[in-house]
Amino acid sequence: MYLSFQLRQKVHVFCLCLLASPSIKLLVDDPIVVNPGEAITLVCVTTGGEPAPSLTWVRSFGTLPEKTILNGGTLTIPAITSDDAGTYSCIANNNVGNPAKKSTNIIVRALKKGRFWITPDPYHKDDNIQIGREVKISCQVEAVPSEELTFSWFKNGRPLRSSERMVITQTDPDVSPGTTNLDIIDLKFTDFGTYTCVASLKGGGISDISIDVNISSSTGKKHIYDGNDVHFYNFSKFGKVIYSQSKNIPFLIS
Repeated sequence: MYLSFQLRQKVHVFCLCLLASPSIKLLVDDPIVVNPGEAITLVCVTTGGEPAPSLTWVRSFGTLPEKTILNGGTLTIPAITSDDAGTYSCIANNNVGNPAKKSTNIIVRALKKGRFWITPDPYHKDDNIQIGREVKISCQVEAVPSEELTFSWFKNGRPLRSSERMVITQTDPDVSPGTTNLDIIDLKFTDFGTYTCVASLKGGGISDISIDVNISSSTGKKHIYDGNDVHFYNFSKFGKVIYSQSKNIPFLIS
């Protein structure tokens, strides 16, 4: 409110201003889950404050990505990557009271670091895999977000379903997150073949990770078969093998 009066040919103007600390809101979800390569826009608007507050964006760890486009309270990240993930905050300040702050977390979907292990461990001489015993194949990947992770099992390219003799566990509370197990009860010669664990994210947009364990039997001396070739791929992406290795696993035939 402004008041004015004239005294001796001079006009005096006084401002009766009501100051107010800033308030804001974000026009986005929290968290925001996106696929790599997508463009993401964060919008922050003022809902109060006198004088009108200024808006700035900050990142919880480090600086904003170099490719960030700022336009007032709008922040845009084109072609987002996993390195751009994190918490982003909009801060409003008008030097009245405390600055206002609202935050949202950006999660970029990812699958990486696939690996497997076998129990009992066939690489220990005193812990051989035996026909007639239980064998567990475990498959593990790192997934973001972890709650979207799903696993599928295949044998020789055909889907496997959990049964009395082949038990599939999607999550193992005794192992770190992102792990699935295939328990083969009473191992038989007919169980030899290629077992494939496929990890995928429900949200889509990310290439699956496929891990192959190829178990085959060859002739050996006496009751010990040490020519069983096991080929595994730690993970493949976009149809290209990133890492591969071959091992010999001994089977003890009881």
